[in-house]
Amino acid sequence: MKKTNGFLVFMVIFLLLILLTGGGLLAYKYYFAKDTSYIGSWEREIDLRGYVIEEMNTWFADPTTAGSVEFADGDVKVRVILKLSEDGKFSEKIDEESYNEAKTAAARIAVSGLNSFLENRLSNAGTDLNEVGKTVDELIEEALGMTAEEYLSDKGPELLPTLSALEEMYNTNGSYSAEDGVLSRTLSGKTINETFFTKDDYLMITAKISETGAESLGESMNGTDEGFGFLYDYPAVYKKH
Repeated sequence: MKKTNGFLVFMVIFLLLILLTGGGLLAYKYYFAKDTSYIGSWEREIDLRGYVIEEMNTWFADPTTAGSVEFADGDVKVRVILKLSEDGKFSEKIDEESYNEAKTAAARIAVSGLNSFLENRLSNAGTDLNEVGKTVDELIEEALGMTAEEYLSDKGPELLPTLSALEEMYNTNGSYSAEDGVLSRTLSGKTINETFFTKDDYLMITAKISETGAESLGESMNGTDEGFGFLYDYPAVYKKH
């Protein structure tokens, strides 16, 4: 009998250990453990292609040809890096390297638009470039002693917001909390509450639901900075960085 009781005691202890280290731990994680999948470094992209095209069309200021100007395909994107740390601190900033890459891409697209614009103007004036035997690029260099890209760099419009302007809008840091699908970011006495979720390697901030306090996390988040409001829109999709 004593042997049987000892065996039962052993089995009870064994089963309890299984619950504590196995099934019990899984149940704890499922029902009680806090979701921390949002912690880490994330990146999203700001698409500035539309900004470049709008600046070029405004610079042309010619309703007879602006509608028919064609721009080369290609992205003009600047990355924004968001970090959410375990200690409840966050920071978000413009990636300077991607800004420099965007400037190069913007210049290429702007040159294609300038070439298209001049081709349209020459065609309207009765000039056939095939008969001339030269490209617009060659004509620009002959006439001005510089390439189309050099001309735009010297005389053309600002194709992108300045890096400092973007940093002023997007570079932020402060404290945050995340609970029940709501991300609350606070800095300079202001809190913005946004709905969010994570899936696989993505963090998606879906909507702003409320805000309180003083200065904004960035005027672009509220769309109040005229000319730049379109740069931030929901949903904001971040990928694991």
